[in-house]
Amino acid sequence: MGEVVALIRVMPSNVLNDEQMEQLKEEVKKRIKEPAKLTRIDIRDIAFGLRALDVTVVVPDKEGGVDPVAEEISCIDGVASAEVIDLGRI
Repeated sequence: MGEVVALIRVMPSNVLNDEQMEQLKEEVKKRIKEPAKLTRIDIRDIAFGLRALDVTVVVPDKEGGVDPVAEEISCIDGVASAEVIDLGRI
């Protein structure tokens, strides 16, 4: 069995300033637990001042996929959605 790499787009429920985006990044880092591994978090401009986090994680294929990771992130206060937008195998 291999590993799955996923890109999860995290949309905040409001427009956040730089400090608030950094706080959201830190909260996302805390929510990603073993066996998932965080590889990268990027801030993406969406539109009209709205920004999102693009979170890249690697999960062992046998662990049930990336849905549990996205669900955990979506439980963060102030997150409107956490959606897997790209998926691949390593």
